[in-house]
Amino acid sequence: MSVLEKFGVEIFTQETIHHRISADKPFRPDNPAFLFIKSGTIKLRQHLSDLELTANTFIVTDPQTVYELISISDDFQSRMVSYKREFISALSLKFNRLITYRYFRQQMNVGVPFSQDDLDVVWKSVNFLKYILDSETEMTYKKKIVEHLFSVFCYQMAGIISKEDTNAMNQMSRQEEIVFLFLSDLSNHHLNSRNVEFYAERQSMTTRHLSSVVKTVTGKTASEIIASIVVNEAKVYLNSSKMPVSEISSVLGFSDQYSFSHFFKKHLGMSPTQYRQQYQ
Repeated sequence: MSVLEKFGVEIFTQETIHHRISADKPFRPDNPAFLFIKSGTIKLRQHLSDLELTANTFIVTDPQTVYELISISDDFQSRMVSYKREFISALSLKFNRLITYRYFRQQMNVGVPFSQDDLDVVWKSVNFLKYILDSETEMTYKKKIVEHLFSVFCYQMAGIISKEDTNAMNQMSRQEEIVFLFLSDLSNHHLNSRNVEFYAERQSMTTRHLSSVVKTVTGKTASEIIASIVVNEAKVYLNSSKMPVSEISSVLGFSDQYSFSHFFKKHLGMSPTQYRQQYQ
């Protein structure tokens, strides 16, 4: 049983982070995580943009997003706190709303900045949690200790995020709110609907208005974002599973293999089989 399965949380360093981030192909994290950068840079591609993280920044990664590692510097120093979603769900609603808002904001921006003092405190907190997790010393209440230390870490993060985003959800502009709801709907329905009309109807607006707002906020059209998410889902299935292309077509909501192959080639310039062969 892994540390994550046993305790609900696991800490990765720059030496072990490759266990969580695939270096040579698109990947979807199994669990959400905080990624902190102390020094150096890492560049990730996500469905809306390339995200470059530098010293004193962090991001919140989520299993609903497909990422791709583009580059990493030699002086890269980081910690990744990966956790089971149910482990954090018992914490305050305010914290979860702030994390959701932060996740939305980073889709259009670089990593969230830390002050040096804030990073130092969180870094020590995470390292102590890692020390307890890694310790082979017999501890009668180890799981409870881990739970409380993780709660301390979460409230530290909630305080830092709150400080930067005072009344964050209330500060969201009407256009940002429309895009936020569009992305939320898309994460839940992209396997069933790839039509912009579907998402516009869910917000009781015209397709033209939704497309215009999404383009203004993200720089990409709603159709481009829908396509990129579906293509990224397909990439993960093609490079990390042995599922037949016909079965992947069905999982992704296409009527048949031909429709899926046509869609994939239109947006990526190669067939699903050609893409898969790169990783064999």
